[in-house]
Amino acid sequence: MSVKPRLEDLLEPLYASVLDLSALDTFNQRLADATDSPITGVLIHDVAAGKGQVSHIHGVDNAHMASLLAELDLRDDPWMKRVTPQLAIGRVLDTEDMLPRREALRSGFYNAYYRQLGIVQQVAAVGLYDGVSSVTLSLCHGDIKRAYGEAELGLLRALTPHWINAYAMLRRIGGLQQQVSTLEQALEHSPVAMFMLNAALHICRTNAAAESLLGSGLLRRDAGALAVNGRAHASLQALLQRALRGASLLVGGDVEKLVLHDANDRPALVMTAHRLPAAAMQESGELLVFAREVNQAPVSQEPTLQRLFGLTAAEARLALALYRHADVAAAARECGITPGTALGRLKTIYDKTGEHGQVSLVRLIAAVITASSG
Repeated sequence: MSVKPRLEDLLEPLYASVLDLSALDTFNQRLADATDSPITGVLIHDVAAGKGQVSHIHGVDNAHMASLLAELDLRDDPWMKRVTPQLAIGRVLDTEDMLPRREALRSGFYNAYYRQLGIVQQVAAVGLYDGVSSVTLSLCHGDIKRAYGEAELGLLRALTPHWINAYAMLRRIGGLQQQVSTLEQALEHSPVAMFMLNAALHICRTNAAAESLLGSGLLRRDAGALAVNGRAHASLQALLQRALRGASLLVGGDVEKLVLHDANDRPALVMTAHRLPAAAMQESGELLVFAREVNQAPVSQEPTLQRLFGLTAAEARLALALYRHADVAAAARECGITPGTALGRLKTIYDKTGEHGQVSLVRLIAAVITASSG
């Protein structure tokens, strides 16, 4: 008997799609398996014009669905007439709540569109609504005797804050990709310090933020190679070598990090290294190294984390403290709790966010801050 995907199994390809849009295909397939939905995917609705657009769909021919949508005006859809006034980011909308099924199935619009695709019920999570257009994550089935229950709707509700966050990241990165055509150009547009290294671990490209770090002395060039002063140099070189070989010490797909400390033994930099895909290696780089200064995350982000992931005020405070310090003990001191209490609270935060480690949690918080600050 096959095991249905869990929330964490869905989050992996969802967040992967931010950098590789093809991962949405894996995500849609897993969502279909998890909810027994023949059709899953992302749809775009131009509300004012009554037009729909297919983004990424699993389970139905995209061209066929797009051709049907092109011929129809969604303002004539009895379901959409009732959905549109309720559109809002984060809403989970169910056609069963909009109109009695018997009445909907007798409509001319149903025969012209939904019957052609084998859709009897559709539920959708709204990832974007700006008053003009909506983007929804939808799942559909065509069984006249079936209705989605709490198992499917509960999973979609748990997935929705992550879907909102991932789509916000996709939009920001999509905007960046419209401005640049190569990875080297992308380096210059990023506010994060980024170093491109070749197979010999020599620096072959940097951006302005990286040059600023080199100028400050936190990192340095040593005969062309990326280096750091003191005992941490050996740790940095070991991290880079492991990344080059694809041999991270961590399991489960998490990203290995190195925390560099300043002269007062306070965390100063968090570094991660990523082997570039073959398509990017034509630009002479083998590794992309990110360096994030440990600095202040605005306290105003606490309500955002509470709203997106259902964190309590204390949990949001601890999550942001971990982002600032990159160290559980230091984060605990800032929050006035013991390290043991902090670890216990982190387990709850992992459950609520779907993350499973400090690095992935900090990465999620950084993404939320980036998305909401834009």
